Amino acid sequence: MEIVEAPLNQGATALPDLSDDVSAVIVQQPNFLGAVEDLTSLAGAAHEAGALSIAACDPLPLALLKTPGECGVDIAVGEGQTLGNRLDFGGPSFGFFAATQALMRRMPGRIAGETKDVDGKRGFVLTLQTREQHIRREKATSNICTAQALNALAGVIYLSWLGRRGIVELAELMLQRTAYARDRLTSIDGVTELHSRPVVREFAIELDAPAAQVIARCREQGVNPGYPLARDYPEHENGLLVAITERRTRAQIDRLTEALGAAVAAERGPVGAAR
Repeated sequence: MEIVEAPLNQGATALPDLSDDVSAVIVQQPNFLGAVEDLTSLAGAAHEAGALSIAACDPLPLALLKTPGECGVDIAVGEGQTLGNRLDFGGPSFGFFAATQALMRRMPGRIAGETKDVDGKRGFVLTLQTREQHIRREKATSNICTAQALNALAGVIYLSWLGRRGIVELAELMLQRTAYARDRLTSIDGVTELHSRPVVREFAIELDAPAAQVIARCREQGVNPGYPLARDYPEHENGLLVAITERRTRAQIDRLTEALGAAVAAERGPVGAAR
């Protein structure tokens, strides 16, 4: 199986002409750069080529965006950590998996995926199930199933507590604070938006200064300015991905703006001076 990565155009996925041998088109919503994708067009292009359309979704922005089903997407998957669960840095979490009625009975009970271990060796992993399914019940002594169920239960309680209106209000608050942060940061001399597409939680910016040094200066002030995009997109050497959640206050965003502005100005030096 060959995996081909589609290019981005102004921050959004630009699908090439799809051939008949394409089996599926997978799109992240919102994507890695924070841009809201046009799932309707992408799903339509996949279907025209006889392929399935799959959306990897952040669940909270879906409170405001059109759902994958409304966009004609066949399968929606995602990470449930944001639904009331902790940031456990590789610890237990849970995911969600949804499909159209036509595909429900074709969904497998287990999926084998290919990966690499810490030494770079090829390996396979099983998903959609826990380890106890392969151990005789009387021999099972670990609590993997219990831990997984507790995370899913936390997500259910969180959604029940918010309710239909509460999750919309949460997403609206996140959207407002993200818009405020985007406006404030891009008002800094030497900082521009990487794309102008709609965003909900994350947005990408470009610095007119070395990103590594800017990040270091901000961290000296106790501020994490964002994720360096060069790790995943070498073409954006001085790009930053900034994430704003509903827990960030206007005062905190102003502090981020002040720290980032000072760091960029220090790295740029006098206007017109060669670095």
